[in-house]
Amino acid sequence: MMRSSAKRQTGIFTLCFLCCMVCAISPSFGMGLKENSILSDNTIKLGDIFYDLPRDEGRILGTAPRPGQNLVLDARTLLKIAIALDLPWRPTSERDQVTLRREATVINYDQIKESLNTALYDEGIYGDFEVSIPAQHHEIILPADQPAEMAITNISIDAQRKSFKATIAAPSAANPIHTFTVDGRIEQVIRVPVLIENIQNGRIIKKTDIDFITIPESGFAHGTLIDADSLIGMTARRSLIAGRPVKDNEIIAPQIVDRGEMVIMSLSDGIMNITAQAKALESGAKGDVIRVVNTGSNRTLHARITGENEVTVLKN
Repeated sequence: MMRSSAKRQTGIFTLCFLCCMVCAISPSFGMGLKENSILSDNTIKLGDIFYDLPRDEGRILGTAPRPGQNLVLDARTLLKIAIALDLPWRPTSERDQVTLRREATVINYDQIKESLNTALYDEGIYGDFEVSIPAQHHEIILPADQPAEMAITNISIDAQRKSFKATIAAPSAANPIHTFTVDGRIEQVIRVPVLIENIQNGRIIKKTDIDFITIPESGFAHGTLIDADSLIGMTARRSLIAGRPVKDNEIIAPQIVDRGEMVIMSLSDGIMNITAQAKALESGAKGDVIRVVNTGSNRTLHARITGENEVTVLKN
């Protein structure tokens, strides 16, 4: 009898243990967490947190975060919700969590700057310029049902200090869900040529090697080239870094005629253009004046280098 009773107790304990294991392995009976959930309105509903709910999917639990912001519910908070609402769900790990993100319309910094540029232009600020505003105003976040639009409702300019004050309403002056005043600065910029890739000495710069950037007028260094034509046909004295403004003392005209080589010599008298073959008596770069000897007449002449192996005879 004692042995039979012990077996019965062992069987009951095993059954209870297995039941506990089943509950631990599958506590939610089909329910699960929506680990990342997008909220479309200003409330948090039970269905935003769990899927396959047995009931109350539309039950409101609280206020949603502000548009564009997140709210994280950790395992402890989720357990409290499940217990309070008598839901058949339990955390499987302390790492269980749900991230609720409020859907939003975002106006980015480029849009804000474009609107400010237009407003400043309308107030008589012309030419190439850049505006800068504090970082906290680089983004405007609106509810998801609003358009990504804004209006400058007021702007004042201090030309001497190169600054401005603007009042911004988003999405519009008629519907100012978000309104703020921003202090900004105006800075003239200069468009300068830069190289697309690094250039070493000896490589001749071509038009296809050049791009343009704008730099603040205050950062413009003396001798910086502003004309792409000043770069084309030149080479680096040592090396030039891509994307960086180039100074005139960083480039040189490449030597395109070597002493002793044959060149094509041109001579124009205003009516006719005569070409002949000549021998260079000196080396030189484009624009240099060198001595050449006409191979037909054996006469020495002074000529300006106009291109690779090309010279133009100077008139006496």
